[in-house]
Amino acid sequence: MLNLKLGRRAAPPEIRFIDRSTGNYLHLSGSGDTQGLAYAWSGTRAQARELRRRAIAAGNDWPFTAIRDGGTE
Repeated sequence: MLNLKLGRRAAPPEIRFIDRSTGNYLHLSGSGDTQGLAYAWSGTRAQARELRRRAIAAGNDWPFTAIRDGGTE
């Protein structure tokens, strides 16, 4: 017998980036930083890895550490 579960799938965990030396978050534009969460970037792990990869490939400093949205990682 085939058992189908209907309903929404769980969303992947959201990630934010924080600069631990200043306490600022990565801006939602993907560059620069912001003090509060209102304009802070938030996305999936894959998106976070890609942002970091692009910044490093462009020769930019990357002072941010990935944290879970709502906690630490």
